[in-house]
Amino acid sequence: MNTKHKKPTLTKKQRHRLRVQQVRRQKIFLTCLFLLIVGCILLRFSKFSGRQEKAHQINAACEAYRDEVSSEAAQYDMSDYVDLILAVMMQESSGQGTDPMQSSEGAYNTRYPQQPNGITDPSYSISCGIQELKYALEKAVCTGPTDLSKIRLALQAYNFGADSYFAYLEENGQTVWTAQSAQAFAQMASGNTQRDEDDPLHDPAGPWDYGDQYYPDHVLRYYHLDNNS
Repeated sequence: MNTKHKKPTLTKKQRHRLRVQQVRRQKIFLTCLFLLIVGCILLRFSKFSGRQEKAHQINAACEAYRDEVSSEAAQYDMSDYVDLILAVMMQESSGQGTDPMQSSEGAYNTRYPQQPNGITDPSYSISCGIQELKYALEKAVCTGPTDLSKIRLALQAYNFGADSYFAYLEENGQTVWTAQSAQAFAQMASGNTQRDEDDPLHDPAGPWDYGDQYYPDHVLRYYHLDNNS
């Protein structure tokens, strides 16, 4: 004789308890899943941040000039700005070539042709570059190595040419650097000449065919204030 096994009938209280247990297990599972996802996101972000931080450090070629830069900076009362000078060098040349500060076209170069890479003596390039930066910082009335607002003005002046750039700022009543004002100056200085959209400098350096209209941001990537505290 075949007998069928009947499932035990659960009481209402037992069904409720079972449902509570199921809900609890689901909550634990979802919580663990959420924590796992968050952990993965944080891990990827930390790795990305690490790569970014590493990418924006002064390279070995520039660091090799640190002692020489420090010695030369001391002669011009620029010792507080050694890290900024190296950041400029990093942006200008990554420490490569005979004109690491790209100061050939500046007013302080009186020995070599005032044309791109005209200087063939790295030490002289550093000396001229430091004097150019000192002049720009003074024109910006910079109060020290943490005065980023004035440092931005000075850096843009280093790239554009201090006298003409600060004359433009004064004429237009501008005391704070903005990309818009830098582009307006570049538009004027270029004679309204735009870079072609396929020009490799169009996006990183700005639309007008004069200098780097984002130069302060480019230099300050390599300038870490914790090194100056």
